[in-house]
Amino acid sequence: MKLLLENWRRFLNEREGSIHIFFDMDGVLVDFSGKLSEEINKTLHEDPEEFYSGSKSKRRALKRLQAAFKEEGRVNPVTAEELEDIISKKDAKEERTKIEKRINDYLFSLVVNNPQIWIDMKVLPGAEGMVSLAEKIGNAYILTSPVDESSGEAKRQWLSTHFPDIPSDKIFVTGEKGEALQSLGIIDKGETAILIDDRSKYIDQFEGAGGIGVPHSSKRIEKTINFLRNLMT
Repeated sequence: MKLLLENWRRFLNEREGSIHIFFDMDGVLVDFSGKLSEEINKTLHEDPEEFYSGSKSKRRALKRLQAAFKEEGRVNPVTAEELEDIISKKDAKEERTKIEKRINDYLFSLVVNNPQIWIDMKVLPGAEGMVSLAEKIGNAYILTSPVDESSGEAKRQWLSTHFPDIPSDKIFVTGEKGEALQSLGIIDKGETAILIDDRSKYIDQFEGAGGIGVPHSSKRIEKTINFLRNLMT
C-alpha cells in the first residue's frame, strides 16, 4: 500500500489541473451487504409459496437457497462478509460453491424491481468523512452501477437524503465506469481522476480509461481515508 501511495502521489504531482474523486456507492458509502444479509436471514425460513405468492422469481430463488442449506446441513446465517466474498469471487470469475451461487441468485432477486430496499440502506461508518475529504482535495462525484432502472432512481433518492450537497450533475449511474470517465473529458484535459470502489471489475474499467483506481474495503476504511489525507499534503 505504501509503494502504491508513493507512486500515486508522484503521478499526481506530475499532472496538471484539478483532482476529481469518484465514489462508488454499494460497499463504499452504502451498507449494501449489511442490508442484504439482514433481508436474506429474515426470509430464509419463510414458506416461499406464501411469502412470495406474487413473485415467481423470488419464490424460486428462495426455494433453491433453502434446498442448498438443507443439503449442506447448514444452520448458521448469511453474513455481510460472506456476501462480499461471493461478489468478489463472481467478479474474479473464481469457482463458487453451490450454496454461494444460490445465495447470489437470491440476493439478486431481492434487489431487482425493489426500490425501497435501496432507499432503506444505511450509510457506512466513515463515508461522510471520505466525501468531506474529497471535497477539500478537489471535486467529488458519485459513480455507481445500477441493477435495474428502479435501483438507479432509488440510489439518486438515497443520495438526496444522505448526501444532499452532491449536485445531480456529479452523480453518474452506469455499469460502464470507464465510458463515464471518458465522456467527461477529464483525462483529455490532463487532469486526474480517482475512483474509490470495492469491486475490481469497475476499477479495471476506470483504469482502462486513464483513471486511477483505489481498491476499497468497508472493513479497512482507514486505508482509504489515509490515502485521501495524503493527497492533501
